[in-house]
Amino acid sequence: MSKPSYNFVDGTFYFFKVFGQRPMSVAWIGLWQILLYAGFSALILYGFWPLFELFLNYGGKGEPSDAEALSAALQGVGFYLIGITGMLISALMLQGAWLRLLTRNEVAGGLPLRFGADELRLLLVNIVIGLLFFAAYAVTVLLYIVVNAGLMVGAEVPNVALQALANTVLTIVVVVGWILFLLGLAPAPGLTVRQRGIKIFEGFSAAGGVMGWMFLSYLVLIVVSIIAYVVLSVLQQGFIMVGSAELIGTLMQIEQGADPDDLLNAFTQALQNPLFWVMAGIAIVMQLVFDIFVYGSWHGVGAYVAVRHDGGLPPETPVQAPAESVGQAPDEG
Repeated sequence: MSKPSYNFVDGTFYFFKVFGQRPMSVAWIGLWQILLYAGFSALILYGFWPLFELFLNYGGKGEPSDAEALSAALQGVGFYLIGITGMLISALMLQGAWLRLLTRNEVAGGLPLRFGADELRLLLVNIVIGLLFFAAYAVTVLLYIVVNAGLMVGAEVPNVALQALANTVLTIVVVVGWILFLLGLAPAPGLTVRQRGIKIFEGFSAAGGVMGWMFLSYLVLIVVSIIAYVVLSVLQQGFIMVGSAELIGTLMQIEQGADPDDLLNAFTQALQNPLFWVMAGIAIVMQLVFDIFVYGSWHGVGAYVAVRHDGGLPPETPVQAPAESVGQAPDEG
C-alpha cells in the first residue's frame, strides 16, 4: 500500500483539520474531558479541604501540630485517592476517544468514552513506552558515566578541555538520539487504535522518511502553543482581576498588618462574591479548552503519521439511510 506524501500543514494542524470536519464530535469529547477533569479535580480539592481549613483556622496564630495535620489529611484521603484514580482512568478513556476520532474518524454513540479493547491495548502500549523511557534514561546516564570514567582512567591530571569536548559531542548525540527515539514512538498509540492491535515499534516504520517533517511540525506546535499561552494568560489575569477586587483590598490590608481574624473574615467574604466565581470559572474554562487543543494537537501529529502509514482515511461520503429503511439517517454518534 503506497503512502500519501507528508503534507506539512495537514500533519502539523491535523487536529484542527478534524475539528473543522467534525466540530460537534470534537466539542462532545471535549465537553466530557472538561467535566471529568473538573469533577475529579474538585474531588481531590475536597479531600484536601480539612487540611486547608485547619491552616486557615490557625491564621497568623502559629501552625498546627504534626498530629493535627496528619489527622486532617487522613480525613480526606479517600476522596483524593478516588479523584487521582478517576483522573488516571479518565485520561486513558479520553486518549482512546480522541485517537478513535483522529485515526478512524469514529466517535462512540452516546457517551463517547469507553473502557474496552482499544483502551486496554493503549494501557499496555503506554506502560511499555514508559518502560522504554526509563530504559533510555538509564542508558543515557550510563553513557555519561562510561565516557567520563574512561577519560579519567590512567590520567593523573584530568584533561578538562578534552572532557568538555567529549561531553559536548555526547550531549549532541544524546539529544539527537532522544529526538529520533521520541519521533519513532509518537505514531505508536495512533497505530494501536487505527489497526486495532498492539503497535509499538511499528511507529518507527510509520515515521520512517518523515521524521524531519514531524520534528518541524512539533516545533511549530510548541511555538504556537507558547504564543497562545501568553495571550491566554493575559486574558485570564484580566478576568481574575475583575472578579477579585475585594481580594486585592484584602491583600493590601495584609501589608498594613491587620489582625489575622479580620483578614480571614475579609478573605472569606471576598470568596463569597458571585462575581469572583464567575470570572474564575471563565478563566478555568478557557484554560481547559486551551488544554484540549494543545492535547489534541500534540496527539494529532502522531495520529496523522499513523493514518498516512495506513494509506489514509477513505474519502468522506455523506451519511445516508439504506433504501429499505424508514426514518432519518443515523447521525455520527
